[in-house]
Amino acid sequence: MAAKEYLNKSIVYAGSDIFSIPPLQRLLELKYKKITVLTKPPKRQGRGMKVKNNPLAQFSSEQNIETVMPEDPNDRALLDKLKEIGPEALITSAYGKLVSKALLDIFSLGNVNIHPSLLPRWRGPSPIESAILEGDKETGVTLMRMTEELDAGPIYAQKAIPIDEENTKRLSEKLSLLAANMLEGFLPSFLEGLEGAREQNERWVTHSKIIKKEHARVDWNEHPETIDKKIKAYYPWPVAHTYLDNKYFRIWDSKTLIENDEGGSPGEIVDINKEGVVVKCSGGRIILKGVQPEGKKEMLATDFARGNKLEGKRFS
Repeated sequence: MAAKEYLNKSIVYAGSDIFSIPPLQRLLELKYKKITVLTKPPKRQGRGMKVKNNPLAQFSSEQNIETVMPEDPNDRALLDKLKEIGPEALITSAYGKLVSKALLDIFSLGNVNIHPSLLPRWRGPSPIESAILEGDKETGVTLMRMTEELDAGPIYAQKAIPIDEENTKRLSEKLSLLAANMLEGFLPSFLEGLEGAREQNERWVTHSKIIKKEHARVDWNEHPETIDKKIKAYYPWPVAHTYLDNKYFRIWDSKTLIENDEGGSPGEIVDINKEGVVVKCSGGRIILKGVQPEGKKEMLATDFARGNKLEGKRFS
């Protein structure tokens, strides 16, 4: 094959959220010329319920990339349209919809799914949050071949990185850039048909779950390390929350303080220091560093404490 002829292969790139943007950006920087974006259609969102594109759709529009946004990616009309385009490879990253064998079979060179975990650990919809919640020391990115069973296909490549007190937002950004780097190195040989894959070890499978808003409610009877993991895992969505003076209260950032455990009851504000607001939990204390009281913007907990008499009050 002529040098860099792989750049002329026809690729469909499927995704939807912010995580899926850096890998596509890298493909554009590398001058892959034949790219079609497959993403979700616009939907109503926000307080005004205005119709908005998802982040990838917005990016592809700004880059003038051909984009298709079907409600159902397995719809016959889409399958016919893709057959007309004649794409040779499918790359997916946080697309959020199941694709059929009929769709996968369209691509003569196969498919690559970018999954932000070290499969077979954390198959499913929330691998980054699950790694933080469970206190994993490392996570990473897996490039795999999609099959009809979710996240169960053979693995092409994996790379691991440590988890260093990051929240989901920061860890997701790291993993997305890692995915872009991996894709850059992997695609040339894949598009030349030179990449093999190994089956996952089913004995080591763990599954992540769909996250709901109620999962982020803080239980002050839990250990401070458990609460801290929830606060980090649920940022930027759905955001850990509690109530103060019967008002909704979000928590964006925190730090465990497993010492000086005497005095106070779970949820009670027991101290204010230069790092933030100290709250009693079961088995220790936690320092709230970033907060958002109801009706106000995100702020440092120290700034919130300056304008409010907090000591002795209790979160519920």
